[in-house]
Amino acid sequence: MIRSKKTRTHRNFIVLIIVSIFFVPILQQSIFANHGKEIDLKFSDAQFLILPEKNIHQIKFTTTYSVSDSDTIGKQINGIMQISTNNGTLVKTTSIPNGFKAERTGFQHFVTSLPSTSPKTINAIVLFTDLNKTSALSNSINRDLVLNKTQ
Repeated sequence: MIRSKKTRTHRNFIVLIIVSIFFVPILQQSIFANHGKEIDLKFSDAQFLILPEKNIHQIKFTTTYSVSDSDTIGKQINGIMQISTNNGTLVKTTSIPNGFKAERTGFQHFVTSLPSTSPKTINAIVLFTDLNKTSALSNSINRDLVLNKTQ
């Protein structure tokens, strides 16, 4: 009886060591990671234009970025651009089809269109996310855009 109790104690101790070696670093990384700060996103250029031949308004938004988290470099990620009115009503959300591969530094274009009846002033917010668009990987950029004015 004493021997089986000792064996069980040793077995539990070994399991505890194995769990500590393999699982604690994974948990620690996810708990203490800089979620939403893996990528530094900066505004580069934005255009809100009339395309008369197609009878639509087009938004082009360009960002530059640098990746501070080495685990993110080379991974497929995504980006979202949300278009809203000045009063905050969401008009449209656009993302990058199939995402893109994160480099150490780079740029990314976002393009979408709105009906010609859309407001003449809009707000665009851009954010980089994981490929599934569930977790933020960057800061967000927010710009007010006026039709036919380049920023």
